[in-house]
Amino acid sequence: MTGSFLPILLTDVLGSFAMMILALLCLYKARILRELDTDNAVFLYLMWISTGFAVFAVSRSFGHILKQFLILTGNPDAWHAISPYSGGVNTVSFMLVGLITLFFNQTWKINEKILAGRKELEETHIRLRQLNQTLEHQVIERTERLAGSEYKARRIFEQSLDTILVTDDRFNVSEINQAGVVLTGYEKKNMLENKMGIGDFMALPSEWDRIRSLLEVHEYIVNEETDFLRPDTSLVRVLITGGVDYGAFGCGKSFHFIIKDINDKKQMEQQIAQADKLAALGELSAGVAHEINNPLGIILGYTQLLLKENSGFEEDLKTIEKHVKNCRNVVSDLLSFSRKGSAEMGRVDVTRVIEDVIKFLSNHTDFRKVDVSLDLLRREPLIVTGNEQELAQVIINLMINACHAVEKKGRIEISTEESDDGRIFITVKDDGTGIRKRHFSRIFDPFFTTKPVGQGTGLGLSVGYGIIRRHGGDITARNRKTKGAAFTISLPAAPPGDAAPEEPAKDSGLI
Repeated sequence: MTGSFLPILLTDVLGSFAMMILALLCLYKARILRELDTDNAVFLYLMWISTGFAVFAVSRSFGHILKQFLILTGNPDAWHAISPYSGGVNTVSFMLVGLITLFFNQTWKINEKILAGRKELEETHIRLRQLNQTLEHQVIERTERLAGSEYKARRIFEQSLDTILVTDDRFNVSEINQAGVVLTGYEKKNMLENKMGIGDFMALPSEWDRIRSLLEVHEYIVNEETDFLRPDTSLVRVLITGGVDYGAFGCGKSFHFIIKDINDKKQMEQQIAQADKLAALGELSAGVAHEINNPLGIILGYTQLLLKENSGFEEDLKTIEKHVKNCRNVVSDLLSFSRKGSAEMGRVDVTRVIEDVIKFLSNHTDFRKVDVSLDLLRREPLIVTGNEQELAQVIINLMINACHAVEKKGRIEISTEESDDGRIFITVKDDGTGIRKRHFSRIFDPFFTTKPVGQGTGLGLSVGYGIIRRHGGDITARNRKTKGAAFTISLPAAPPGDAAPEEPAKDSGLI
């Protein structure tokens, strides 16, 4: 009996060992697969079912080996006591395997959803990465475009010939270009440090109050004219356009202004208006002068005849003769103003004309206490094409006006210079009271004078203006920075020629 039972015993014992080894190997392999891909549901299922089978194999194999051992040692009763426990473990492990298999389908569906979601996430990640790369390229491109636009805007701001001015909400300067620095005469650093406002540049506070009220009501201004007062006390006529800028979100309110210098334009307009006015008055004065000149000649002739007859009214007749001569001088000025009867033009040495004028005026009583200084360019002759007596007349009128401005006891300086573009400048300066601002637009008007009644006809500057314009030149007036006024005559230099200026006669006609 024992001999026939031995093969079965060996098979049972060896089979039990083999089953445990195989179950443990399966569990080992399942764990390796699980570690390779922790998110794979199949590998998870294999590991759990291998674990269940390993528990079942170990429990059943250990139970068989223990049973055979107890039977062979003559303790079958001990096995009968243990066998229910071994069977319970086998049953639980087998039920575990069954439950794992039963719920695998649901686990697989969940895993498929997880994998699908994972795939979508990966695709979304790829798209996001591509979008991020696209955004990076767009950001780089737009940054480059923004930098280019900023550079262009900065260049326009800095190179603009008009003043571009930016202020804060209190109208204090926060940014200004180089043209604005030149126009206002203030350094940009000083403007910012002293918190200067646009109103500080204006000559009249009332003008700033007016412009500020327009900005507060309409939030913009267009082509508002006003005067800027520079640090050197000179005035500049400007045209202002501006408006409010609320900026981007979170930025404070600011004001932007474009300011144009129209000083030269205004002067040109005034000169054109002056020329038109002089032309109209010239036509009128020519007719009036001719109508008056003949009766005056008759009155003067009869007066002189009566003086020769010794009629006893010598004093009265001399008074009549004096005033008739004064009237004839006025008529003569009117004729000169109207450009009638212009004398012959030739080559004139400006330096010689000035020296003759100074020599003539030195004998005049009004100039005895006046310090007249000359600063004449002598390195080469200053030759213009014109009439010597007319040019002398203009200089004499300017010198007499300067003498009256210094009240016959100041300083007068007359200077000459030549520019590179072939123009000759004659400047008469005085240290008198200067020219009032309200008189600047009228000083060349006929019959306008600031002298007391009876001391001036108001024709000197207007006649001089007409003479200089007829010579192709210009005459301007300005107040000096220190004290007094300055009149500058600008004449075109004569083209080079062989003929030298004629020597003046002893009676130069200046008296």
